[in-house]
Amino acid sequence: MKRKILCLILAMLTLLGTCIGCASGNQPGQETNDTPESEGDAFDQALGALSADWGGEDFTVLGRNDAGSSVTEILREEASSDPLEDAVYRRNLTLSERCNLNYRAVIEPSDQLPIVIGNDIKSGSGEYDIAFPDMRNAGMMATKNMLVDFHEMPYIDMDAEWWDQGTAELSISGRLFWMNSDINFMAHDVTFLTIFSKVMADKQGIDDLYQTVYDQEWTLDVFSEYIKKVSSDLDGNGRFDESDAYGLIGTSSMGYNMFYASDLVFVKCENEEPYLAMTETDLLKASDLLDKLLELFYNGNSTYLVAPGKEKDALQMFINNQGLFYMECCSYVNGLRNMSDDFGVLPMPKYDKKQETYTTYVHCISSTMVIVQSFKQFDEMSKIIETMAILSGKSVIPTYYELVLKRKSIRDEDSAGMLDIIFSNRTYDLANYYEKIGLMYTFQAAVDSKTSSFASGYNKQVRKATRELAKIADEYSDLE
Repeated sequence: MKRKILCLILAMLTLLGTCIGCASGNQPGQETNDTPESEGDAFDQALGALSADWGGEDFTVLGRNDAGSSVTEILREEASSDPLEDAVYRRNLTLSERCNLNYRAVIEPSDQLPIVIGNDIKSGSGEYDIAFPDMRNAGMMATKNMLVDFHEMPYIDMDAEWWDQGTAELSISGRLFWMNSDINFMAHDVTFLTIFSKVMADKQGIDDLYQTVYDQEWTLDVFSEYIKKVSSDLDGNGRFDESDAYGLIGTSSMGYNMFYASDLVFVKCENEEPYLAMTETDLLKASDLLDKLLELFYNGNSTYLVAPGKEKDALQMFINNQGLFYMECCSYVNGLRNMSDDFGVLPMPKYDKKQETYTTYVHCISSTMVIVQSFKQFDEMSKIIETMAILSGKSVIPTYYELVLKRKSIRDEDSAGMLDIIFSNRTYDLANYYEKIGLMYTFQAAVDSKTSSFASGYNKQVRKATRELAKIADEYSDLE
């Protein structure tokens, strides 16, 4: 879902004009319901080629209520002063009008979605049309013959920019059962990035970090060098804890982040068949990465990693200006709106200069779209789904991307440019969505155990992982 740079500039100029207009026409603190203009012809032309008629019937979307933006991205029943919520409301309203349907969203706990969908299929009621489970539940339901193959939906253009090409590459045995798109912006929320304190960077005499990124020199070694400059026992109690200053503040899942930032992945699909992607060269890289992370995380008191469940403690430490760098998923940026000191946003650092792109991964808690198995007319349904995705790309994502992130949370245009890089280079790994493969925790476990044992731990899992991948491929092939 890349945003074209020229279109971003135009959208930003449009937003600037809108903000000026708001300043003269509204009371302080009020929001307008105007959304940025769309990216133009591609969206309008695609909409013009679609004409769907659901006959005034319910079009029911099933979502979950227990994760971040999982409700906001699909449900808003009235106009709102919040620009993003209002954009979702207007998208749903426009979808209803264009496709002659009654848009209806049903919200259930995440772990209940497979049960609800399974019962709907067994009863033959066909109540639900599409759903937005987390990505692991989507993977499970795919192998249980509960979902519709996106390839069977003739009016869905999976090559279009409003569909995430990363999930499109997860097709197995010619079948693709879940996709991310501009509809489920929660995938943006759980994309990982690096945040830095401009105050601490200035104190350390660190040169322009943005230019370091643009010059393709934002690497693990440079990152580590800067982190090691900061270690201060602020309260003078002789021990390093949550009251002190560090080069890096993060969470216990830092190993996952750095693994994927180094352009490593456990499982890929090629010719629509899953395979173990770790080569001998990759194993050497991962082992070297592990050694560097163990040194960075556990020696010298320059890194502070909070325990699971304490993520907000790390956020508060950064707000208190106790960290040069802070690593988290994108949704945590909004928690920094009231931070008094300036901060900026960067991609995850590359493993080395040879790595072509800055990469990051989308957490498996992300919502993703699935089409519920039923006896409905899929030609017409595919038009509705495509229309919903286009409308989201036309209005919702520009509002999320420009207004919420770039105008409210991010405080400079260079950081906004960094978001372009981050969202354009996301990676997906089947090992994260099928836990039975048994690989996803291997690298993180090595980080947690503080031992250089990744290669041996990985090799112990290869036989089982190969067997499970074959089973998954067979399950896909056997689906009717």
